[in-house]
Amino acid sequence: MHCIRKIINITQWNLQVFNKVNRAHKRSGILLQNIICRLNHDSEEYLSEEDEKKQNEYVKIASRYLGIAVGGHRTFILQPYIKWGKDKKRNTSPELQMAEAVALINTLPNWCVVGTKYAPLLTLQRKHLLGTGGIENLKKDLRQCPNPTAIFVSTNLLKFVQIRELEKIFGVPVYDRYSIVIHIFREHAKTAEARLQVALAEIPYIRKKIFETCVSRSGAINVTEETKRLLDSKEKKLRNELKKLQQHRRMIRNQRKKHGFPTVAVVGYTNAGKTSLIKALTDDNSLQPRNKLFATLDTTAHQGILPNRLKILYMDTIGFIQDVPETLIEPFIVTLEDAIIADVIVHIYDVSHPDMKAQYEHVQETIKPMLDARPIIDVANKCDLVQSECIPKDAIAVSAKDLTGIDLLRLKIQEVLLATTGLLTIRVRVKAGSSAASWLYKMTTVTNAESDPNDVQYLIMKVIATAVDIQKFKKFLKE
Repeated sequence: MHCIRKIINITQWNLQVFNKVNRAHKRSGILLQNIICRLNHDSEEYLSEEDEKKQNEYVKIASRYLGIAVGGHRTFILQPYIKWGKDKKRNTSPELQMAEAVALINTLPNWCVVGTKYAPLLTLQRKHLLGTGGIENLKKDLRQCPNPTAIFVSTNLLKFVQIRELEKIFGVPVYDRYSIVIHIFREHAKTAEARLQVALAEIPYIRKKIFETCVSRSGAINVTEETKRLLDSKEKKLRNELKKLQQHRRMIRNQRKKHGFPTVAVVGYTNAGKTSLIKALTDDNSLQPRNKLFATLDTTAHQGILPNRLKILYMDTIGFIQDVPETLIEPFIVTLEDAIIADVIVHIYDVSHPDMKAQYEHVQETIKPMLDARPIIDVANKCDLVQSECIPKDAIAVSAKDLTGIDLLRLKIQEVLLATTGLLTIRVRVKAGSSAASWLYKMTTVTNAESDPNDVQYLIMKVIATAVDIQKFKKFLKE
């Protein structure tokens, strides 16, 4: 594991700069751009000799229980699945699960798949996972592969005893989905925020594996106090930094609310096309979508303009994935909050994906408990790759790549947003060139302005504003 030295450091200087820019530019485009830009806190934290020693010890422990990804592996994938009973997955298939497992491995640099095998089971709880016959068959398959150096058992979480026994039998490292996803997170975590959340996500896994290793026959847990203190201290430090991050995010959200910028969160399964859709909606060519799982780990904001000229923020988010424990995603809830409290949620899914149904249901089940009654717009991406009858009738069909359906989606977002945010469309008669006209241009969204046919010295302006804005305007006129 790479030494994690960069952590979130919200300084007073950052806050002063942020507040000065806000006061100077109020609701202008500059303010909106300022809110969009995340404050990066990538300053190096000085580590004392004692802290350096603790960090090195943690790296050793993490490497033992998470494995090492640097350098890559020639990977053999074992896809276990329950044949029947209550634990059988019914909205997907072993073949589709295998395809996702292959995609996970191919996401890691220098990793490749050299062999695959399905394992129909009645339970995932056996010490060796497989029966005697299954073990022997797997040995034969491995011998026929070109020099495999690791086994990926594509299930969310193996017990450490299962990993240890399988490694003894086959003589190569064994990974489960949790550990593979952590390694992908590490690879894609480029900002201090993302690295902090990834570091916190891996500690429950390491702690669980250590405790499983140290349980004696009597049931007592023999973990050294030094190891326990090391994990507890690191987790406490990371959680404190996460609280700072949460406060920082809350401050930015409050600025958005104060100035009335509506937000639209784009959520979906990993690699469904979230960033591509935001690029299409905003015409922002600086966005560079990548065809990789978990390419986006940060929640970021991007300015867009609706057909009625209303400026909004689109929130890009981390993708979801099936068959991983909640503890893996839990640290990312802090930045995901920016999306979850958005005015409108856009759920994008890859309508051409063979496992579309399971992916769609997984995201819906995950986000719905968080949303209260906020509206969700379903967007079926990659509609150009399927027949029209394959697209659900209640979804908006788009192709983020060739811009099909994007204008229709903007209109739908506009319709839902106006209905849910309390924004009002009003007509105001003001003198042309007056301070009142300037105030409306600056503080509201002017969708149309034309001369009064009865008096050309006056304008009739059509504006979109909140009830609070209207009260402020009335107060401004009295001053």
